[in-house]
Amino acid sequence: MENAKQSLPSWWLRAPTPPETTQSGPRGPAMNHPPNPEDERQRLEALERYQILDTEAEALFDSIAKLAATICDVPIALISLVDAERQWFKARIGLDAQQTHRDHAFCSYAVLDPDQVMIVPDALLDDRFRDNPLVNGEPEIRFYAGAPIVTVDKQALGTLCVIDKKPRQLEPSQIEALRHLSRQVCANLDLRIRNKRLEELNKANNKLFSVLAHDIRSPLLSILSAGDLLRDEEDPLSPAEQKELLENVNTSANSALQIAENLLQKKEFELGHFSFKPSETSISETLETALLSLTGTFKRKALRFEANVPSDASVWCDRAMLHSILLNLLSNAAKFTPRGGTITLSLRQTDAATEIAIADTGAGIKPEVLQSLFKPGAHHTSYGTDGEKGSGLGLALCRDFAAKNKGNLVLKSEYGNGTTAILTIPSRKPA
Repeated sequence: MENAKQSLPSWWLRAPTPPETTQSGPRGPAMNHPPNPEDERQRLEALERYQILDTEAEALFDSIAKLAATICDVPIALISLVDAERQWFKARIGLDAQQTHRDHAFCSYAVLDPDQVMIVPDALLDDRFRDNPLVNGEPEIRFYAGAPIVTVDKQALGTLCVIDKKPRQLEPSQIEALRHLSRQVCANLDLRIRNKRLEELNKANNKLFSVLAHDIRSPLLSILSAGDLLRDEEDPLSPAEQKELLENVNTSANSALQIAENLLQKKEFELGHFSFKPSETSISETLETALLSLTGTFKRKALRFEANVPSDASVWCDRAMLHSILLNLLSNAAKFTPRGGTITLSLRQTDAATEIAIADTGAGIKPEVLQSLFKPGAHHTSYGTDGEKGSGLGLALCRDFAAKNKGNLVLKSEYGNGTTAILTIPSRKPA
């Protein structure tokens, strides 16, 4: 088997130009252009999903190409991925070029039939390729065999192909080996993207737990410090000081509890352990339950709450998730609204959807923070008007729960002029 790599002219990367014309007609032969698969858009979306284009060489894919070249006894073997305008080589044996224009690619024809290994015994005798510059010039392709790399959703990303400079055929056993190796390429692409996702998830989780460990540690230290002050018999606190200290203890405990509860719910939701039972759910009853948990906070900060929710107003959702959303949104509003401020809940309902808006008169959110609040892995430690601590985890949980119920959550805020959280959720059971 020939091992020398083939160099290619610079025009190999350019799209073919139309033939020059004279008064007597075209000058030179016209090259056939490969058609696109009928599901080209879905095929390109599948290719993009793998995030493999223009990545560094990887020994595993190089080994598969090398094995294909050895089994088929050819000088050139490629793992070729067919993009919108080019074919790009994830692995290449016996060839220097990293990519070519798609119109020159034999693989552009191979992806048209994902179920078959495409074999061209002699390119000069094939109408599709005899005028191809890769046949008439370097690397002088005569023989080609390409096994499509097919995903589980039946999209051909490209091929594992072998090439020779002389006409030939493959034995049935070689064709079958090529087919199996192409499946290994796709299996390793799947493994590669799963490993990448696990790395990203691990990185995000490490950051999350780092933030939360800090956020939970702070209120717990405040509670321990308060306990030391209350036990100090040599310098006892006055009744007024004891009352203020106990209020701070209560605030710190609620903060730590809410962070822990949000973390637990989010992890259960991500692992699929969170119960989901949508039904017709009363807004007023769920709201009343959420407000009951915040009675102490509203009273301590002298917050005014205004709402006009009809007793018969209902939505189609999981009641526990709606309770968690309302509790988190109301808690956030209370946290960032100064003493004596106002929190307002308004309702707008149609047959299709219900919009629940919770607005506060707090400090609002800085634009740069607002833009990144719902980005994956983003966590922001923030402090309320009484030093209450938050990490943004509750908001992420609210959006997850809203999406699970076929709804949405958006935040609107003007820094210095309060924030409005708008929850949209189905009014009735979806058809």
